[in-house]
Amino acid sequence: MHSPDESTPKALKISQRDNVGTLISDVSAGQQVDILLSDEPIALITAQEPICTAHKIALCKINKGEAILKYGECIGQATLDIPTGFHVHVHNIKSLRGKSSHE
Repeated sequence: MHSPDESTPKALKISQRDNVGTLISDVSAGQQVDILLSDEPIALITAQEPICTAHKIALCKINKGEAILKYGECIGQATLDIPTGFHVHVHNIKSLRGKSSHE
């Protein structure tokens, strides 16, 4: 396990199931990001592009069509492959809100 550094940007992983983290500060491309679960550092990943505070970062490769998991729940579906460390937002996911399970 790595030692957390106060100057390293951080992202929160809410549930063990999540494949995205929520940034608690802005990051630049190439910056290392500490991933925290219940305030404990669990991983260190590299941001591949600038991402703003409160936006999502992919914690692992998410394949096109795969569920986006936050809070341990599906919040959408990837519309294209999203590599680790990339921004996860409306440009690469579609909401499943209001969709029935048989649509």
